[in-house]
Formats: sequence, C-alpha cells, structure tokens
Amino acid sequence: MNNRPVGVSILAVLHLVGGVLLLGAQVLLLQNLDHVSQGINVVGIPPILLVVGVMLLAGIALASGIGMWLGTRWGWWCATFYYVHSIARNANALLMLSNFADELAGGSRGPGYYYAKFGGRVIMHFLLLMYFFKSNVLQYFGMDEVHKEKAVGKLITVTAAISGLSTAIALIAE
Repeated sequence: MNNRPVGVSILAVLHLVGGVLLLGAQVLLLQNLDHVSQGINVVGIPPILLVVGVMLLAGIALASGIGMWLGTRWGWWCATFYYVHSIARNANALLMLSNFADELAGGSRGPGYYYAKFGGRVIMHFLLLMYFFKSNVLQYFGMDEVHKEKAVGKLITVTAAISGLSTAIALIAE
C-alpha cells in the first residue's frame, strides 16, 4: 500500500468527526422531531425524509472516513459520492433561494449571505472532488486505471437517483 496523502488523512479525520457529529444531530433531531416538523413542513420536506437524509449523510461520512483512512476502493467511491452529493445539495439550495428571497430579506442576514454560503460550498466541494482525481490520490486508493468521465457519470447518476427518490417520497407524503 502506498503512503496516504496528507490531504486524504486530513479529510478522513474530518469525515469521521463530521459523521459522529451528524449522528449526534440525528439524536437531537429525533428528540425534537415534533418541533422541527413544523418548520420543515413549510418548505415541503416530510420529517421522515429529513431523518433519513441526515442518517444517509452520517453513514456516508463515517464510511468514507474509514475507507479513506484504510485506502480502500470503496472509500474512494464513498468520498467522491459525498462530494458530488454535497455539490448537488448546495446547488439545489442556491436554486431554491429565489423562492425564499422575500422572507430572507427581512431577517438579520439577507439573501446575499445565503448565496455566498451555498455558492462557496459548491466551489469548495467541487475542488475537494477534483482532489480525489489527482494521480497520487488515485494511486493510493488503487484507482489508477479509473476512467474519470465514467466515474463522474456514475456518481452523478446515483446522486440524481437519490434526489429523484427523495422528491417522489416528498410528493407522496403530501
């Protein structure tokens, strides 16, 4: 096994810590689901979808952290999926901001804050995704021969399928 790149080590630890924090958030979410439900129903998100979404993110964060640390192929797939999913999630938030611009304008932070926040996340996650396609990183994971365009296509397809499933569940739950 090759030496683990420093960036992969840092990201593995961050994913593990993030996964544990998301599990903690999940516990708090479940304890306060009645209160949280009132707020998220306004934007059309069924509470069960939020619970499942947080659990999915926690699981992917933990799995990718472990897989990155160990240098496994599945660790690379989990980590790259995490970033593609994050790009899609934050890009969706950017698109949805215009629907809530009036409400946000009256708050302590205007819409510009949220455009910068979600736009910055899209850029950051895109750069992190690109990091996983560097030759030394691919080599560490034993992914030297990966066809990059096909891999990105697969990641986008899975992300779109999950998004479509989430939308279908939200529509059925209405």
